[in-house]
Amino acid sequence: MECDVAVLGGGPGGYTAAIRAAQLGARTVCIEQEPELGGTCLRVGCIPTKAWVQTAHAMHQAGETFAKFGVEVSAPRLNFGQAVEWKNGVVKQMTGGVAGLFKANGVEWVKGRGAFSGPNTIAVEGGEDVTFKSAIVATGSFPLRPPIEGLD
Repeated sequence: MECDVAVLGGGPGGYTAAIRAAQLGARTVCIEQEPELGGTCLRVGCIPTKAWVQTAHAMHQAGETFAKFGVEVSAPRLNFGQAVEWKNGVVKQMTGGVAGLFKANGVEWVKGRGAFSGPNTIAVEGGEDVTFKSAIVATGSFPLRPPIEGLD
């Protein structure tokens, strides 16, 4: 597969770069190993965490806030399965939105783990190699805790 711009990584940096490159007229491919676009933030980090905060807020409102208006409700109880289902729906809506933006802007999403195999080639595990004129590496990061004594 040939393209003008290959983006390695479909998180916030990668998907925005891919969309912008396509908007500027480049034939763009985004290679992402996860089953959904959006990176850690959309799939398992920021967005799901905010959904859980909203659930906790709703429980607080039901348990305490309504009482000041004279509305009595029994002690709130979390239906964990339903809360997980709601959170998953929020995540699906957000990741689906990125996929929709890819489609609307003509970005091709290649699902798989990519690694550079040459100066202008990315090999995709289980898929077709991607050759490109320019590449953007947006694979995210991991925190590093330096091994410094007493840092704890």
